[in-house]
Amino acid sequence: MNKKKSHSSSKQNYHQRQTSVVKARKKLNALCDQVFHMSCDPAYDTQLWDYYMNVTPSLILITYNTNFLQPMKIKLSKQSRGVGQFMSWLKENDVNVDGASIVGFAGYDLGLRAERDFLENEPILEIPRKLIFSTQTAAPELESFQRDPLIQQMPQVALAIALLIEKYKENSKWKPYFDILPTSYNTVLYMNLLEMKELKGSLTLETALKQVRNITRQYTYFNRVFQNGDDAVSNLLRDFFSYDDYM
Repeated sequence: MNKKKSHSSSKQNYHQRQTSVVKARKKLNALCDQVFHMSCDPAYDTQLWDYYMNVTPSLILITYNTNFLQPMKIKLSKQSRGVGQFMSWLKENDVNVDGASIVGFAGYDLGLRAERDFLENEPILEIPRKLIFSTQTAAPELESFQRDPLIQQMPQVALAIALLIEKYKENSKWKPYFDILPTSYNTVLYMNLLEMKELKGSLTLETALKQVRNITRQYTYFNRVFQNGDDAVSNLLRDFFSYDDYM
């Protein structure tokens, strides 16, 4: 009797979880559609601060619903500091790293340090082209996505999608590289409302607000594409694509 009750309870919890996931996904998609239309509204072309104020609550809700779906995502370490593995990976891929090391610098995170004196014009690193991350060397799945207008017109967007493909692909050869990347950057996309207000009165504010608008428009556009697509990229990223990842 106890085993039957336990099995029944587990099954019920599973169904409840699945129902909640479906609701969260629908809510997330609806929010993305709302933000996409807002980002494309020409009325905000000259009212960028109003756009920022109106879109921020929706972006917070998008993050909240994405976090609820987090159990569906691959568990990735936050900059695991796997420097040793990364250096081994470089050597395995014919990178000459003799005389240099990767260490942490106060206030600057990870950086490259010379371990010996180098002659003038002597190379510190020699990196083969095959190990330079690009749409030519990584994410062959992107080939099925080449007709997308943003991918065609904006190389930096194609590179961002390629990074996400390799990040969530099983057994990606680029994993040692991803493991030492920082988890946040000093850009306007990571600024909160109070920090953004500090830019008021400067020429930087308009540029910052345009950047936020462009990235939110791109993210919500691709969310719709991945949810409705049946190509290799959509099938891989459909359940993993998040605003935090894209920005």
